[in-house]
Amino acid sequence: MHGLRAYLLRRLILLLFVVVSVLTILFVLFKLLPGNPLSVFIDSNYSDEMVQRQKRLWGLDDPLWLQYVRYMWNMLTFDFGTSFFQMTPVSGIVIEKLLHTGAMIVPAVVLSVVLGALLGSWLGWRRGSRQEGAVVVGLLALRSVPSFFVGILVLMVFSYQLGWFPPGGMVSIGGHQESFWETILTLDFLGHLILPCLVLMTREITSPALLLRSTMLEVKGSDFLDILRAKGLSERRIRVHATRNALLPLVTDIAVMMGFLFQGQVLLEIIFAWPGVGRELVSALNDLDYPVAQACFFVMALIILVFNFIADVLYGFIDPRVAYD
Repeated sequence: MHGLRAYLLRRLILLLFVVVSVLTILFVLFKLLPGNPLSVFIDSNYSDEMVQRQKRLWGLDDPLWLQYVRYMWNMLTFDFGTSFFQMTPVSGIVIEKLLHTGAMIVPAVVLSVVLGALLGSWLGWRRGSRQEGAVVVGLLALRSVPSFFVGILVLMVFSYQLGWFPPGGMVSIGGHQESFWETILTLDFLGHLILPCLVLMTREITSPALLLRSTMLEVKGSDFLDILRAKGLSERRIRVHATRNALLPLVTDIAVMMGFLFQGQVLLEIIFAWPGVGRELVSALNDLDYPVAQACFFVMALIILVFNFIADVLYGFIDPRVAYD
């Protein structure tokens, strides 16, 4: 237990160091971006005195080190300020967009893990068969195709050509705007969710399927399966026991998958006009809405780091063979 506490402490310190490094890089990048954030508030009719007043208002006339210290404190305390364009707290905007992104990602991850695990278990058990070879080739092909290409193709065929699904968004244009939890329980939302969810699944199902196939091949030759056969258990029951023992690497894979999906869904949100955090990030960069853009960058990076941290910790709790030195 002492080793686990020491390991968690080291990981937390490393996590904090990476977070500070990410925030520092963001601070430098936004300082180097072309354009002036004050252009949102001033025009050619402003006098020099009025421009200086705006700089003092936003703290842009302070020394660079003071801007950095204030920026780090605000970001680490999740005080993201006010949006230049929407004139509302950035934290509220980010939370809303994160919920929208989660509404698209979580169903895709759940379906990918469940179906991928079943498929991977079957592939591992059918090692060497023609069906196994054909399915593995198909999975590798799906994994190599960019999600944005699949998204554009699916949108063209099933939305614009066949008209089976809405072309984009979370709800229909002109529909009644309800709260988030009321919205996701409507059939209208479900119709908008199907296409982006399926596109995410085409890639994400490959990871659990191929991973579980590999672990099933290792478990398949274990001695305990011979003992189960000697007891007279059916092949179906034996396969269930083998699958349970092969699920360990899948747990950590889920955490890593969730983290990377929050950064990889940006193009899909643009293609499907999904009002998530990735689309909001692109809009904020186009509008020079620095507070919103910085908050979106930071939150997306933090989610990836936290899920990776969870994956490391979970592996140790699930597998007693893992030793913390």
